[in-house]
Amino acid sequence: MDELELTKLLREHVDRHSVPGAALGLLRGDDASTAYVGTADAGSGDRVSPETCFAVGSLGKSMVATAVARLAAAGRLALDDPIARHVPELRGSSWAETDTIRDLLANRSRIPLRDEFEFGASPDEGDDVLSRLAAKIATREPSPAPWSYTNAGWSVLGRALETVAGSTWEDAMRVHVLDPLGMAHATFAASPRRGPRAAGHEVTPDGPAPVAPWSPRGLGPAGSTPLCTLTDVLRLAREHLDEPSLATLRSTHAEVRIHSWLDAWCLGMARFDWPGGPVWGWDGVISGQRAILRLVPGRGAAVLLANSSNGRALYRSLFPELMQEAFGIGMPPSALDPPSDAASELSRFEGVYAWPDRRVEVTETKGRLTIDDDGRRMEGIPLDDRVVLVDANDPDNPTVTFGAFGDDGRPQMLYVMLWGLPREA
Repeated sequence: MDELELTKLLREHVDRHSVPGAALGLLRGDDASTAYVGTADAGSGDRVSPETCFAVGSLGKSMVATAVARLAAAGRLALDDPIARHVPELRGSSWAETDTIRDLLANRSRIPLRDEFEFGASPDEGDDVLSRLAAKIATREPSPAPWSYTNAGWSVLGRALETVAGSTWEDAMRVHVLDPLGMAHATFAASPRRGPRAAGHEVTPDGPAPVAPWSPRGLGPAGSTPLCTLTDVLRLAREHLDEPSLATLRSTHAEVRIHSWLDAWCLGMARFDWPGGPVWGWDGVISGQRAILRLVPGRGAAVLLANSSNGRALYRSLFPELMQEAFGIGMPPSALDPPSDAASELSRFEGVYAWPDRRVEVTETKGRLTIDDDGRRMEGIPLDDRVVLVDANDPDNPTVTFGAFGDDGRPQMLYVMLWGLPREA
């Protein structure tokens, strides 16, 4: 697929989903093809170009994992080091003295899960913001969740980078990932502008509407601040395809299947069990922008950057054709049609699933589940014995997923998007 064909494919799907602008890249062997379509900012009309930086969201987690793996290969740290060895603020915390850097990468540490840590923003974000966040985390009780996505865990990893490198985590990323890989345009939200930046957009009845960026520095290692061009992400993909020491990040550490998101979690990226695969990679979801990275070791990679909240709808319509054409890999559909016999005994899902500062109550009503997430009420229809459809029109989170089933058939975890809330006794 050459650049003309790639551009035609991207333009067709961008128009279908009312996405203002997007960039699409494909690696196959030594060849790279790129396509740029639409506007970087619907307000200014600036075009998407090879110099346009997009907010990549949680692809930043994969970038941080790359830095950790490179430091491990250089002998600067070990994946099985206790977290507290490299995060002094957590010394004395029972979980951080035994849980490891690998556990953080695998999202299976016992880091305290709280809404304030996962989505909050410090009003004072100096160079010590990660140190102060780690100190606050040290005062909270560890989580009982066996696996949960966590932003705070990646901020703790960012703090570990700081202590190992003796610099801010951003400078550590520049020295150990961005500069060595030639990611020349990659930067961070608060850094001086060196080129055009895409604006995020929400889909509205009146068309794409710009949204304010969300970029707290304290959650930067989790993905709130990294900005990259398409070429930057393709260089990251190339390194993962070519560098043997990074293969460890594709090793499976949690067989946790979250509908519409992943089939298993590795170290800083997910595994997707697609026909002809498997495939690895991760997604970024942030402030009206979406980023997609898919790696097919031995064959190549695909990258999509889009400046719209509809970016994953674009991905789900475009990538089945792209992956089949480029790699002979099938991408399964979302499967959001509830079967008549999807699940029985819905009462087993009932209960309260909670963090100390977040509460989700699940009740059964006439063959459906009512899910009250701190006042946000959703009606759910079972798709199978663990997945419940809550909004078929949401391209990011059409479902919630139950997991960690006990011998009595009752789930002990509820996953809202990817965050796991343990069931209260």
